[in-house]
Amino acid sequence: MTDAATLRRDIQALAAALEETHAQMEAGLAADLTGLDTRIAALCAEARSAGGDAELAAALERLLPALDTVAAALTRQRETLAAAAEGRHDPHSARQRASAAYGRGAPADLPSDPPATPSRQS
Repeated sequence: MTDAATLRRDIQALAAALEETHAQMEAGLAADLTGLDTRIAALCAEARSAGGDAELAAALERLLPALDTVAAALTRQRETLAAAAEGRHDPHSARQRASAAYGRGAPADLPSDPPATPSRQS
């Protein structure tokens, strides 16, 4: 059995990981959610075995909004991929965002290439 302090740290670490996952997904990156369900189930089981610690229960409940935001981002990614597979224009797809970013011209304040210097033959 894990002590309550360690369990609280594990819950906080999971919350931070969920926030990072959400940020990555919003940036158009794929998220690796492998083992998330197992990790959450283990935390819940350990909290249950902690004997009804109200702080642990509250900490687990605070994970719900983070899980909801990841689920919503996952739904948006799935819809974007479905639109791309069907050939529909989707301005939020990663391919189109990248195309728009790379299609922009260089900033005006970048120096131009230096002039070529003629070579001397002796």
